[in-house]
Amino acid sequence: MSLREKKLSYNSISTRLNAIYHFYDMNDISLNKKKLEPEFKREYMGFYLGKTGNVFSETQIQDCISLGQQYKDIPISQYTLKSVGLDPGFSSSKTAIVMCEHLKEQDKIILRYSKEIDKADPNEVVNLCWDLWKSNGFMNTLFFCDGSNRALINLLKIRWDESLNWDPSDVSADSMHILPVNFNTESKQMLGHLHMMVSKGHLAIPEEYDKGFYRNYR
Repeated sequence: MSLREKKLSYNSISTRLNAIYHFYDMNDISLNKKKLEPEFKREYMGFYLGKTGNVFSETQIQDCISLGQQYKDIPISQYTLKSVGLDPGFSSSKTAIVMCEHLKEQDKIILRYSKEIDKADPNEVVNLCWDLWKSNGFMNTLFFCDGSNRALINLLKIRWDESLNWDPSDVSADSMHILPVNFNTESKQMLGHLHMMVSKGHLAIPEEYDKGFYRNYR
């Protein structure tokens, strides 16, 4: 696959990278200091956006892959923070699951797992998420799921023994592992956050995962 064929399509991956957006938060990157920078609104709030589409250059994409190749052999640690993004598919789309890890010493976010499932069974999705949770030692892992799919979120919460009395506008990583996210209202902010991470050289995507993220826009 050529670099041109790896143009990043917003429509196919923006919501699926919500894990990266939520993972790259104020606890690990001091955003309060960043607010003083002139480019803050453009890079953190998506104000640079005009229309959705290909927003990353081939050089930026290749830089992400190069960083992924550089750091991919670092073993996953049970003691680092991991974030799993879950974008449930409907009849015409695939379900996507991605997991990212924060390499604190290197100050990078690296993609560790990516899977797309055609016509996924909800119980299969729950089991895959549980396996990721188990592989991380049942600790330091948060799951961010599209809040519009309440049935799947409830299945996940049942498995994690969490309350089914939840609202997407009132979630907390302090008390939940399964965190509903409103993809429709947060998509622009997620893309802005992703753009910031890519442009600052914080995002690492190993080569074996590139086909799951780089698509022809047309």
